[in-house]
Amino acid sequence: MDKTNFSRAFEPIEPSEPSEPFDPLYLDALVKEGIDLDAFLNGWCRAMRDDLGRLGDLRCELESAQLPALLHRVSGAVGLVGAQHLMHALRHASTSPSERNAGSIDALIARGQILIAQLEAASYPHRNTSS
Repeated sequence: MDKTNFSRAFEPIEPSEPSEPFDPLYLDALVKEGIDLDAFLNGWCRAMRDDLGRLGDLRCELESAQLPALLHRVSGAVGLVGAQHLMHALRHASTSPSERNAGSIDALIARGQILIAQLEAASYPHRNTSS
């Protein structure tokens, strides 16, 4: 199987498990541009965990000036891997104070964690998923 066709190698999680839709063609595009997808995804997942942890810390400070910027940054990160629905939800929360409450932040964090789990579980021929 060609290493540049991640979308064909991607095996979706079981339907009974929660999932966050993303377009694996975005990952294909990264590989076609010469990006080491294994290194990219490892770093991406680490950075996302850090950002989601910070988002969890800020959820109690809904008036924090840092919250919209962090939501916007995370929206950009999920956009890189083709998670368009989550990207739009994060971007909307970053620009709409009425969408920034503890419950909605918790839901966005959970969706981000699901996406991380999916990307960590995804395999393709040239990716070492044992790290």
